[in-house]
Amino acid sequence: MNFYHQLLFILTLGISSASFAKTVRYELIIENKRLNMSGKKMVDFALTVNGGIPAPTLEFTEGDDAEITVRNQLSKEEVSVHWHGILLPPVEDGVAYVNTPPIFPGKQRVFKFRIRQSGTYWYHSHTAVQEQKGVYGAFIIHPKKKLMNYDKEAVLVLSDWSDENADQIMSHLRKDGDFYLYKKNSLRSYLGALRAGGLLSHLSNEWSRMGGMDLSDVGYDAFLINGRSDSQLLIAQPGEKIRLRIINAAASSYFYVSMGVPMTVISADGVDVKPTETNEIFMAMAETYDVLFKVPDYKNYEIRATAQDVTGFASTWIGSGEKVFAPTKSQPKMYSSMNHPQHTEAHEHSEAHKPVVQNSNSKQQEVTNSHHGDHDHHDTTVQKLETLDVEALTAIHSTTLPKEAKIHEIKLVLNGDMERYVWNINGQPIQRDRLLFINQGEIVRFIFQNKTMMHHPMHLHGHFFRVINSQGDQSPLKHTVDVPPHGTRKIEFYANEPGQWMLHCHNLYHMKTGMARVIRYNNFYLNDEMTMLDKLDPHLHDHFYTHTLLETATNHAKAQFRLMRSLDEIDFNFEAANLNEKNFTINNTWKTEGDLIYRRWFSNFFNVFGGGTLYHEEGFATFGLGYKLPMLIKTSLSVNHEGRIRLDLEKRFQWTKYFYSNAEFTWRPHWGGERDSEFEVSLMYGPSWYWSAGLMITEKSTGIGAQIQF
Repeated sequence: MNFYHQLLFILTLGISSASFAKTVRYELIIENKRLNMSGKKMVDFALTVNGGIPAPTLEFTEGDDAEITVRNQLSKEEVSVHWHGILLPPVEDGVAYVNTPPIFPGKQRVFKFRIRQSGTYWYHSHTAVQEQKGVYGAFIIHPKKKLMNYDKEAVLVLSDWSDENADQIMSHLRKDGDFYLYKKNSLRSYLGALRAGGLLSHLSNEWSRMGGMDLSDVGYDAFLINGRSDSQLLIAQPGEKIRLRIINAAASSYFYVSMGVPMTVISADGVDVKPTETNEIFMAMAETYDVLFKVPDYKNYEIRATAQDVTGFASTWIGSGEKVFAPTKSQPKMYSSMNHPQHTEAHEHSEAHKPVVQNSNSKQQEVTNSHHGDHDHHDTTVQKLETLDVEALTAIHSTTLPKEAKIHEIKLVLNGDMERYVWNINGQPIQRDRLLFINQGEIVRFIFQNKTMMHHPMHLHGHFFRVINSQGDQSPLKHTVDVPPHGTRKIEFYANEPGQWMLHCHNLYHMKTGMARVIRYNNFYLNDEMTMLDKLDPHLHDHFYTHTLLETATNHAKAQFRLMRSLDEIDFNFEAANLNEKNFTINNTWKTEGDLIYRRWFSNFFNVFGGGTLYHEEGFATFGLGYKLPMLIKTSLSVNHEGRIRLDLEKRFQWTKYFYSNAEFTWRPHWGGERDSEFEVSLMYGPSWYWSAGLMITEKSTGIGAQIQF
C-alpha cells in the first residue's frame, strides 16, 4: 500500500468517526491600532489580531472540528484570513475573491473545517499588504497520540517589520526596485568592487544586464520573534528536551536560524522528516521547521534569526544562567557573481549542504509522519550538516504517487524586472494571465525555472507536493519550496483536492506585482456567489504607479513623469537647454524639447512606443523601439512621421557609494536643429534616493544643479 492509498484509508476512517469529533472554537478580531513594534517609532497603520502582533496561536488536535470566527473591525478595509498549509474545502481556504468571500468592514465570517492532519502551520491575511502590517499567527495541530518524546514545546513566529506603511513600500518599489539599497547600505559601485577584488565580477554582472545586490527588496526597521526583537522564550533546566516550532511569517525576508549548538530538525512544513542535525536552517518565507533541542547545562542559549541580507536579526532565549550567543553571520559578498545560487559566504562551499550520516545511539528518537497519522518510526541515524535547506530533507516514508495516474507536466518560468519591479510567471503577471487548469486524478508536475537573481518561495494552496530531490522515493512533502536564483525545482502532487487554489511566490511584494496564478480543476465549478466575486478578483487589478524626476541647473532644466503598470507606461519628458557656451550672459538662448509617449513592455529588455515629440517648437508624431543592451545601456531608436530617425543612449555609472554619473546621448541626423547631436554627462553626489547635486555638462556648457525624484 503506497503513501496515497494509506492517506485515503486514514481519511476514510476520519469520516467514519466524524460523530466523535470535538469542536474547537476561536474568535479573531482584526483592528487598527497605534503600535511601536521596532522600538523606534509609533505608527498608526498596524493591524492587530485580538490586540496584538503576532496574532494568537491557535491549537487543535488532529480530528477536531475547527470553528473560527473572524471579525473585521476596520473602518474601511475588507480583510481575509488564509489557513496556510491546512487541508480543507476550497471555500474555507480564505483567499478573498478566489475561493472565499471577503470579510467587509464591520462584518464577520465563521470558518468551519475538519482538522485532517497534524503539525506546525500558520495563518495570515491574503488581502492587499495586510500580512506585512501584522495579520499573521501560528496554527498548531497536535497528533491524536503523542509519538515523540519531549518535555516542553514553544512556538517561534519570525517576521519582518517596517515603520513605513506597506502600501508606501509597494509604491517605492514600483518607482525603483533599488529604492531601499540606500537604507540598507548595499549600493554597489565600481570603487567598491575594485576594493573588494570583484571588479571583473561586477562588470560581468553588468554585461549580463543585472543590477544591484538583491538578497532582499525592502529595508526593514526590525526583525522579530513572537513580536519582539529580543525576549526570553523558555526557562529550561539541563536535560530537558524542547520542541521548537519555527514559522517564517515574514513578508519578504529569508532567515538563517541558528543557536550556536547543533539543532535536530524533525519536521518541515508540518510533515515529519528523518532527523537531521544542522548548525543552521535557511528558511524561506512561509516555511515551518520543527527542531528538537536538549538543554545541555545551566546556561541560556540564544536562538537567532538573521535576515538573509544580514541587515539585522532577532533573538530569543532558552535555558537559564550565563548567556550563550549564536554566531554572527558574515556580511554578504556584494560583488560575487549573480549567477551563484546563493550570495553569501556560508553557501559558497558545496560541502555545506552535503549530509554526513552518523550513528546517534545516545539520541534514539521516536518520530512519526505527523502529516498523515500514526506510523511509528524508530531511527538511530541522524544526518549532520552545516546549513539545512530542502535538498537535505528526507521523508520518513515513501512519497511516491500512484503509478497508474497520468502525468501532466507544466513548466513555470519565474522572471521579473527588478528596475520596474514587475514579477511574472512564463512572461506574464497574474493581472494578464490568471488561470492555470489541471485535471483531477492526474499527477501534476510543476518545473519551476528561476531566471532571476532572487530566491522565490513558491506556495501551493490546498495541497502538499513532493519536492524532487536526491532522496528519490523519499523526497519530502511540503507546501512551500524555495527556488534559488538561476536554479530549477521540480515538484509534483496528486490532483485530488478539486477546487480553485492560489499558486504564488510568498514574497508578498513579488506576489502583488504579478508572480502568481490561480489553479483551477477542470471539473470544479464555482457557486453563484463566488462566480460573481471571481470577476472582481483584485489579482486582476493592474494598479498604476507614478515616478517624477525634476532637475534644474545653470545650463538646463528637465522634468520627467512616468505613469506605469505591469506592462504599460506613459512617459512625459520636457527639457529646456541654454544654447550659449557661456552660462551667465545677458542674452541667453534657451530651447525646449519634449516627448509624450505610450510604451509597451514585452520583456525586461524590450519595449515599443509611440506618441508625439516637440523639437525646436515643431511637433512630430513618432514611434520606435527601446532595448537594454549589455552593460545596462538603455537605447531607444525612433522615427518621426517625416521619416527622420533619432537614437538615444543612456547609462548610469555608480563610481562610489554616493557619487555617480548619468551619461545621455541623442543623435538626430538631418533634423536641421541646433541640437541634432547632444549629450549630457553629470557628476553627482547623491546620499539619498530622493536627491542629488553636482556638475552637469552638456555639449554647449558646464553648469551646477540639483535633482529630486519622488
